[in-house]
Amino acid sequence: MAILALIVVLVVQVTISAPAAQALGTVVDLGTASTYSLLGGTSVANTGASAVSGNVGSYPGLAVSGFPPGILTGQLHPGDSAARQAQADALAAYSATAAQVPTQAIAGDLGGTTLTAGVYRSAAALSISSALTLDAQGDPAAVFIFQVNAAFGMAAAARIVLVNGAQSSRVFWQVVGATTLGASASFAGTLLGLAAISIGAGSTVVGRALSLTAALALDTSVILPEAPVNLGTAGAYSALAGTSVTNTGMTTLSGNVGVSPGTVLTGFPPGLNSGSTHVNDSQAAQAQVDLSAASTDAAARTPTGTLSGDLGGRTLTSGVYAAAGPLSLNGTVLLDGQGNVHSVFILQLDSTLTTSAGSTVKVVNGAQVSRVFWRVKGAVSLGAASAFTGSLLAQGAVSIGNSSGFLGRALSRAGAISLNGTTLNSEATIWLGTARSYALLASASVANTSTSTMNGDVGTSPGVAITGFPPGIITGATHYGDAAAAQAQADLRLAYNDAVARTPSASLAGDLGGRTLTAGVYRSAAALSVSTALILDGQGNPNAVFIFQVDAAFNTAAGSTITLVNGAQASRVFWQVTGAVTLGAACGFQGTILGLAAISIGAQCAFTGRALTVDGAITLNAATSTDPEPVPGPLEIVTAGAALSAVTLDGTTTQYATGLSTEWTITDARGSGASWTVSVEATTPTSAAGSVESTPRTLSVENLSITPGSITARPGSDPISGISAPPLALATSAQALITAVGSHRGTYVLTPAVSLMIPPNAYRSNFSGVIDHSELNPFISTLTFTIS
Repeated sequence: MAILALIVVLVVQVTISAPAAQALGTVVDLGTASTYSLLGGTSVANTGASAVSGNVGSYPGLAVSGFPPGILTGQLHPGDSAARQAQADALAAYSATAAQVPTQAIAGDLGGTTLTAGVYRSAAALSISSALTLDAQGDPAAVFIFQVNAAFGMAAAARIVLVNGAQSSRVFWQVVGATTLGASASFAGTLLGLAAISIGAGSTVVGRALSLTAALALDTSVILPEAPVNLGTAGAYSALAGTSVTNTGMTTLSGNVGVSPGTVLTGFPPGLNSGSTHVNDSQAAQAQVDLSAASTDAAARTPTGTLSGDLGGRTLTSGVYAAAGPLSLNGTVLLDGQGNVHSVFILQLDSTLTTSAGSTVKVVNGAQVSRVFWRVKGAVSLGAASAFTGSLLAQGAVSIGNSSGFLGRALSRAGAISLNGTTLNSEATIWLGTARSYALLASASVANTSTSTMNGDVGTSPGVAITGFPPGIITGATHYGDAAAAQAQADLRLAYNDAVARTPSASLAGDLGGRTLTAGVYRSAAALSVSTALILDGQGNPNAVFIFQVDAAFNTAAGSTITLVNGAQASRVFWQVTGAVTLGAACGFQGTILGLAAISIGAQCAFTGRALTVDGAITLNAATSTDPEPVPGPLEIVTAGAALSAVTLDGTTTQYATGLSTEWTITDARGSGASWTVSVEATTPTSAAGSVESTPRTLSVENLSITPGSITARPGSDPISGISAPPLALATSAQALITAVGSHRGTYVLTPAVSLMIPPNAYRSNFSGVIDHSELNPFISTLTFTIS
């Protein structure tokens, strides 16, 4: 009987227990306070270039200061009725959070701890010295509540890490005492404070900070309601499919290409892949696991708006958008970062996505490709010659039309991906705006010594001092603190912030001399240098982007060089440097410097690029600059005909007339490094009517063939590897004769051989006089060549 009773009790307990999420805590309704990133009771005071995605307000206090220089994508509400309502809603949320029943007591330092969903209470002060991990255990509905009855603080560089589906929108911190977030700390959740809140320099808050009764202060911080979706290892892929990846034409991928669990991957070559290829291997399998987690994360975000129908002509600001039905795009949709490079765009599509031919998804005003995510349940079809932006997290098939451009990644969990002459780049170049035309741009002054030559504009703002020209030469305009220079500085600030916000793909340290680097975003936490030779390898991709984030000083030694190979272009190389920049004497430098301090350019230094500083002076001595984006030249081919050898026809065997053309030249002076193809079509070889035979005679056009032979590159041209030129039997329709995949800038020469096959009985062609030993009228064919 005792055993039976025990069994009954256990069954009852299991039957009546509540669902885990409900028992452990419930989401707190913030009301109108949910639209605020920062809300103070007495004041909100910002210092430095903070970026805030949302409203900022105070009540009953009226003081909101520091915007600008802080960037705000929402609205300011200093002591108005909207802020009053938000404070009322925040107080209700604070009370609701405090009233939830604790499931566990905590105390002291949470650094190094991992917590699952629950309601945690601390009777005394609470701190985080290192990393606190909040683990949702695969449940995106998991709720984390922290009730702190005293002060709360995070040490410098401490962080809160959300894993396995945990969402910042479902994390709440109710704090009775003062809250202090140390410099460079990373906080996640909604902070409901009863006292003062201080957010240290360089800190990031994914959520919001709301103080009910006191002041709120921040310094050069980033406050955003949504974090970017973490792609894990899937972020290294330009194209990742569940069943197959098939390519037609000259597609160019900047990252990896893979498939798992499928095994079909075709079309490379002719497609060019700068990364690695993974066909159902362990790397592709792991990338699919990470893609699944990313897709689940994106789907779990709380929508801030809805979408339907056609996106053409619309402008979207940062947020999470839900679409229950099919979405289409006819025309252009703008994703507007509103000057905030940390803006996040998440689009949740429960059906299909279709874009028309020539349509465009465009990021503007600081919005970044790496922070745009399209989670799509249905099929995706992108029209021919369209331009798409963002990471596509698809469940089904993805079809990308001919000659489309794609900035981001095409990732499908369970479907196939088809490509056709697609250019797919994971990293966008940095938009410089009007700063693009400047060889030198400083905030304080530009001072030249000796005969420097600057190919571009030179300007200062707000400073007005530009000296040393002459003897220095400026091929562009000079702007002494005028409106043009002020606008260029504003655009430079956006470009600098853009570079800072890019997600690093690798870390660097120390000396880069002797190294070869491929495209990517590289970060160095300390000083960086180039002592000898650094090679930047585009791997045949003319769209390769190199971004270097240097959090200290950067210098190149005297005589050092930076060399671009295999399609890498100076216009797509960027050096974002926090500290001083020094380019050594007689060095060779490539790229655009986006500096925050002084720039010194040594004697006889030659640089292809720009030297731009947001907050410093520029000095130079007998230096030379070259515009990294010169006016594009032509893509052209110069050909010549060929006179074939005479043949005495026997009338019974197949015979050949052969000959060499004179030298052909192919020149690609566009500067882009894009692939090109030479095509040829021919008219039917025809022998005109004679005095005896009055009917013109023809040979099949396939009898005429061209063998391009060896191709050589003239000095200064890219290597010939990647140029394909096999023998070709001609046709009346255009066919590819010479194909160049990847970057082949410069001039290439060749001397082709031409052959005409003459079958038996060709003596029946036209002649004059008696048939024996008579000359036939020549067979003539007109060849038309095009290059594109």
